[in-house]
Amino acid sequence: MPADEHVSPIQFITYHDVTEALGRSTRTHQVRAYGRTGFQVGAMTWTAKEIGNIHADIPRRGIATALWNEGHRLAAENRRIPTPKHSALRTEAGDAWARSVGGRLPRRK
Repeated sequence: MPADEHVSPIQFITYHDVTEALGRSTRTHQVRAYGRTGFQVGAMTWTAKEIGNIHADIPRRGIATALWNEGHRLAAENRRIPTPKHSALRTEAGDAWARSVGGRLPRRK
């Protein structure tokens, strides 16, 4: 097992209001995770209704969970940012991940 296997691939996470950038009328939020080299390694986008997209470029390294946790932290600190909620549209892997982090799970579509 490589020595860096236990080290998080995330160096920092940034928050963005991406409503205008995506051309949406519904306020849309995004957190992005960046690795030690400065490249993006994952992102989560959500509205007040649900998570629209979450991805991690390096699977099973805690990136998606860190993004979920950061979204919740931001929502707790800023009332203008809604708490991320799971979507009913989940892949098998996404459903397993959603169950692992907890929270209300709408019936899967």
